Amino acid sequence: MPRARSVILGLGGYLAHDANAALLVDGHLVAASQEERFTRIKHDGCYPRLAIADCLAQAGLAPADVTDVAFAEKPVQSALFNLTGQPGNALTRALGRFLPERVAGLYTTPARTQFPAARFHHAWHHLSHVAGAFHTSPFTRAAFLCVDGKGEDYSASAGVIDHGEIKLLWEQPWENGLGLLYTLVTAHLGFASFGSEYKVMGLAPYGRPVHVESLLKLVHTDARGGLRLREPVRFRHTVMTAAVPLVTAATGIPARGKNDPLTDAHVDLAASIQKLFEDEVIKMARFLRADTGEANLIFCGGCAQNCVAAGRLRALGIFETLFNSPVGGDMGSGLGAAILLARDRVAPGEKLRIAADGFYLGSEPGPAPTAAAPWNVPYTGSLHDFVAAEIASGKTVGWVRGRMELGARALGARSIFADPRAPGMQSRLNLAVKFRESFRPFAPAVLAEDVGAWFDSAAESDYMNYTANLLPARRAALPENFSAFKLRDRLDFPRSEIQSVIHVDFSARLQTLRSEVHPDFHSLVAAFKKITGLPILINTSFNVSGQPIVRTAAEGWDCFLNTDLDLLVLNDEVFRNPALKTRDEKLTWLAQFSKSA
Repeated sequence: MPRARSVILGLGGYLAHDANAALLVDGHLVAASQEERFTRIKHDGCYPRLAIADCLAQAGLAPADVTDVAFAEKPVQSALFNLTGQPGNALTRALGRFLPERVAGLYTTPARTQFPAARFHHAWHHLSHVAGAFHTSPFTRAAFLCVDGKGEDYSASAGVIDHGEIKLLWEQPWENGLGLLYTLVTAHLGFASFGSEYKVMGLAPYGRPVHVESLLKLVHTDARGGLRLREPVRFRHTVMTAAVPLVTAATGIPARGKNDPLTDAHVDLAASIQKLFEDEVIKMARFLRADTGEANLIFCGGCAQNCVAAGRLRALGIFETLFNSPVGGDMGSGLGAAILLARDRVAPGEKLRIAADGFYLGSEPGPAPTAAAPWNVPYTGSLHDFVAAEIASGKTVGWVRGRMELGARALGARSIFADPRAPGMQSRLNLAVKFRESFRPFAPAVLAEDVGAWFDSAAESDYMNYTANLLPARRAALPENFSAFKLRDRLDFPRSEIQSVIHVDFSARLQTLRSEVHPDFHSLVAAFKKITGLPILINTSFNVSGQPIVRTAAEGWDCFLNTDLDLLVLNDEVFRNPALKTRDEKLTWLAQFSKSA
C-alpha cells in the first residue's frame, strides 16, 4: 500500500517579526519565503498568508493538501514566561506538552482557519534554528551553538545533533542575554533596535574597544559565556527605551539621537560591544568543544548572523569545521520547524538530507512591466558578457533574475552590482542609490577558485556568512596616524585596489561564488574577470534603506526609477534608467519605507 503524501508547512515569526513560511513535500524542500517581501514592510511579523500562498503556488498545491503545520515556537512556554517573567520549569514544560494550543500563539487562529484538517505541531524555537542549519550543512554530526535574542524563555542553547538525535546539553535561561545586550547598545547608538544590529557591526571597525570593561558592569558572565544582564530588560520597545540610560550610566557616553552625528565616543562604543560579543561567543565555543569533543560546529540563531564573530570563530580553529547558516535566524525558522517534524518521520537508519539549492527558494520575478519597454537596451551575445562590460565601464546595475533568495542577504538573484575598483563607489552607492549611512561597507562577491589570491581564508563563505582579511600584498600602506583620522577621512583614504569592499581594518564580508551553488552569478563574475582580470564584484541587496529586498520585476523597476542606478536587468532583458524622477520625488518615495522600518 503506497504511503500517504506528507506536505509539511513550516511557519516562523511567532515573536512578531520576520514572518516566514517553508514547504516540504515528502521530505523535499520545495519553497520558502518571507512575508516582508510581499507586504513591503520590513521585518513584517504578521501571519505569513502571502508567503504561504507563494510556497503552495510553487508546489502546485492548495491549502487542503497540507497535512501538517509546524510552528517555530512553543506558545505556552512563551506565554507563561511573558506572564510570570520566570523561565520554564517542570510544571510549565508539562503544561506545554498537555495543552499546546489552549494558549493561542500569534498564528494559531488564522492557521486553523486556513488549514482546518492539518495536524498542528509546535517546535522549540532554538531547535528550529538548529535543525534548519544542520540539515542544510555538509555535516552528519556536529555540536551546535544557538545564540539568539529570545526563544520562548531562553537566549542561548548548546548541544549535539546528528541525523538520529538532538541532545540538548546547556541552555541560558531568560531573554536578557548576549543578544539583548547588543540590541540595547544598538538602541543607545540611535539605530532602530530589533533589526539594526548589523549597522553597529559595520561601524565597529572604525573605533577602539575601550569601553568593554564599562559594558561588563551591566552583566553577570562566567567562563562558559553564560551572560545575563543585571537589570530585567526585555525585548519590548518601551522597556528597551527605558533601559538605554543604563548604557549611559555604565560608559559615560550620552545616548545618540537618530539624526545626531556619530562621535568618536559612539564609534568606540560600537567597537566595544562587538569585541565583548565576540569574546563571549568564543567562551561558549571553547566550553562546548571541551564538553563534547565534537569536531564540527553549527553556529546558528539570530546572533550568529554577526559574520564578524563567525569569521573570528572560524579563524581561531576551536572547532575543525564550522557552518554558519545564512538563514540561521528567524527568517529561516519556519524552514527549521518543518525540518524538525520531517526528521522525526525518517525511518531508523535513514538520513534526512535537505537540498537548499543555494537558498534560492522563492518565486520567479515575472515579466518586466510594459512601462519599461521604451527603455530597453538591445545587446548581442551573452547577457553576462554584456553586463560585465557595462559594470567594468563604471555602470551600476540592478539585477532581478531567477528564484528569490531566502534570508536577509541578497545572494545574486535580487542584487545591485558594481565595480569595486571605481573611485568613490562606496559613497556613491550608499548615498545616491541605497540612501543609507555612508560608513556602511559592501560585500565582495569573489570567485571561489580565486579567493585565496586576495584574502587570508579560502574557506567557504557561500552566503556572506564570514569575514576574512585582505592579504597584506593587496593593501596600500597607511599613514602612521591613520587611526587618528576622522571617520570620513579613513573611509576615503585609498587602502586597496578594491576600496569599496574592504573595511578600514582590511576586513571584508565575503561571498564566495561556486558555479554549482550560484551558477548565474558565477557566470557574471567570470565574465567580469575575463574583461578586467578582477574576479570580484560589489554585491549588495536590491533595495533602499528601510525597504525589503525587491521581489518581482515590477518592484525592481519601481526601485530602479527612484534611485540613480544606471542599468536594470529583468530576466534576460536590460533597461537604462530613464531618469524621470527628481531628487525630491525620490525622497518622497523613500519616506514610505522609513516609516515602516
